Order: sequence, then C-alpha cells, then structure tokens
Amino acid sequence: MSDKIALVSCSGLSPLGLVVRAASVELALENENIVAACITEYSAQPNNCSAILDDAKIVTITGCGDDCASVILNDKNIDSVKNISADVVVKAYDLNPLDAVRLDDDGEKAVKVLKRYILNELESL
Repeated sequence: MSDKIALVSCSGLSPLGLVVRAASVELALENENIVAACITEYSAQPNNCSAILDDAKIVTITGCGDDCASVILNDKNIDSVKNISADVVVKAYDLNPLDAVRLDDDGEKAVKVLKRYILNELESL
C-alpha cells in the first residue's frame, strides 16, 4: 500500500459514526499515505470536492445502511475504489458501541477491529 488513500467516512451522530471517525483519523495519523477526508465538507461544497481527493484512491467507510459518504460522492461524480461497512465488521465481532459522544469499552474495541480490517482491505488495492 504505497499510493495515497483517502478515507471518506461516515460522520453520523451515532455510536458507530464515532467509531468510524475515530478509526479513520487514527489511521491517517499513523500512516503517511492515508488521509481522513471530511464528508461534511464535500456535502457543503456545491460543485466540487477538496483537493485532498486529487490523486488518491478513495475508500468510503459507511456507518449504516444510508451510506451517506458514497451518496454524497456519487452526487459529485466521484467514485470510490472500495466501500467498507463498519456495521458489518463490528457486528462480526459481536461489539455494540452505545455512546455517540465518547468511546465506551465496545467502542474502543470496535475502533481497533475496524482499523485492522481497513488496513487489511487497503492491502488489496
């Protein structure tokens, strides 16, 4: 994984939204080639997206079935190379984060599991 990767993730106000944001930001801080992109910024821009997506492989990380990140990017004719469902990953480990403001025990565990899963998926890009 040497190419620039932009993680465009859920920013929902649910416990899983917090998990997704935490995992994305931590991965960006820990890996030079990964950036965490703000889907709210792209939603607010009428005709374009931030230059952060230029020359990057875009990976969306969804927190729920609405998949807002992909919908917003699709509305701007921007394609992702992969979509990761955090809900599926977290449920596979029988984790149930319950706090949308602070990571509870399951939330902390979910961040770790999701980060490992994302990194594994990025290896195949």
